[in-house]
Amino acid sequence: MPSPRMAAVLVAVLALVAAIFAGGAQASVPAEAPRGDPWAVSLGDSYISGEAGRWAGNESGTTDHIDALGRSAYWDAGDRESIEACHRSRSAAIHIGVVRSLNLACSGALTATHVDDAGNFKPGIDFFAQGQRKGQALMLQEFAARNRVAMVALSIGGNDFDFEGIIEQCVKDYLKPWPLSASCRQDREIAASLAPDRVAKVRSDIRGAILNVAEAMERAGYEDGQWTLVVQTYPLPLPAAEHARYGQSGYDRQVVGGCGFTDADLDWAAGPLLGLINGTVVAAARDAVGARPSLRLETLDTSRAFEERQLCHDAVWRVRESSRGVLQGAQSWRDPDAVDRSEWVMEINIVNLRETYQQESLHPNYWGQLALRNCWRQVWNAGVVQGGSCERGALSGLTQDCEPHVQLITASGRPAVRRDASSAPVSVTLRCPGLTVDAGSTAILRGRVTPVAADVALRLQVSLDGGAWRDGTVIEPGAGGHYRVAYRIPRSAPEGLTYRWRVAALSGGHAVAVSPTRTAAVRRS
Repeated sequence: MPSPRMAAVLVAVLALVAAIFAGGAQASVPAEAPRGDPWAVSLGDSYISGEAGRWAGNESGTTDHIDALGRSAYWDAGDRESIEACHRSRSAAIHIGVVRSLNLACSGALTATHVDDAGNFKPGIDFFAQGQRKGQALMLQEFAARNRVAMVALSIGGNDFDFEGIIEQCVKDYLKPWPLSASCRQDREIAASLAPDRVAKVRSDIRGAILNVAEAMERAGYEDGQWTLVVQTYPLPLPAAEHARYGQSGYDRQVVGGCGFTDADLDWAAGPLLGLINGTVVAAARDAVGARPSLRLETLDTSRAFEERQLCHDAVWRVRESSRGVLQGAQSWRDPDAVDRSEWVMEINIVNLRETYQQESLHPNYWGQLALRNCWRQVWNAGVVQGGSCERGALSGLTQDCEPHVQLITASGRPAVRRDASSAPVSVTLRCPGLTVDAGSTAILRGRVTPVAADVALRLQVSLDGGAWRDGTVIEPGAGGHYRVAYRIPRSAPEGLTYRWRVAALSGGHAVAVSPTRTAAVRRS
């Protein structure tokens, strides 16, 4: 038998080995959080991954006039997806432009990692590790250990309630011929998925997911006060029955509009169902803070972000849709007023005959994603992260960031005050050229420098696919400091190639101000 001293050493060695294998990331916890430029990172499910972000509205019979991002919309690893069917789109809300961003969310994600019925890997908010397959909490931990993460955005819980299954059943019940028609809100399986014990289980699982995010950041070397977690609730995708554009008799509501719910089920979905899901998310966030009081956690209520822009709402139309022989919808998503005349939610797709995916059904489309992005920029608040309620703005058209007008209402009930991240005496703006540019086209970049000074020169800077910045055109501002630059995209540019632009104000050879970065990907028709 070994001596007592040798036994003690053996026990210590075995304990160390067990610690390494049980929590390898903990064995290499950095002494402190990384320094450098801040990052915003998104985690969660399809409502933050960017699902359906390719399509700017809905169109019948074709997608030619709503394809805003092209087939590379979901590519996040060169010419492919890093995880098949996660659908991390270029229009995803986390890419707010004023801070570096990373999208780790995955369409179809639950709180726990799983493989779906189609065999697709769906990372949850956990520390799952199997070869190259990792849970989102582990992905966050590894990234945050190398980069300074200041804000984490999280959307999770809807799939734990089987939201997709609920929608499918509602459409099936709507399409049943009388007298077989039924109401999905009375379906036994749906009732079971929303029963009190099930709600309590989902609430506990969301709480656990939130605490996993906090643990991931702790393992990466952060104290709770060094970063902020913002939990997003779910937007209302459908109107109440009184505002449905199509009547429930016949089948137009689904066959034409892609919103096959009965009147009673529309009102149930817009009221009790969404209230239950969002209430559970908020309660779970509150539970997590109770378990970890030092956690800096805010909530972003998006339930009213799409007001009067929901799927089948009578205030908007499908692209190229006519009524009584008169065109009502926009001719194309590129029309200046398309954002105000189109739906911000993808139709429910039950017969997949086109380029669209069934998993895109009832998710924020291109306009919806950009509206949420506008909200998240206000949440970021130049690094002083704040929560609140995202509400559609009264203004029409697009902002200078090429996004729909939305307003963040803070907990005080007042609109959020937008902070300026720059304290430099010179300010440079740069309008968004659009998230996509066609090969062989010309991207038009507009902006303004203030004040106009003789010793300040402007220069366009360009980066391809995240590479180094290269100096481009010298810009001569006009009256009031306004400028316009035409940038030619080569016809040979491959689809998915990402251009980044910014404008630097130089004085004495040094940058005294730099505009926000604008990004666009090449699209081939």
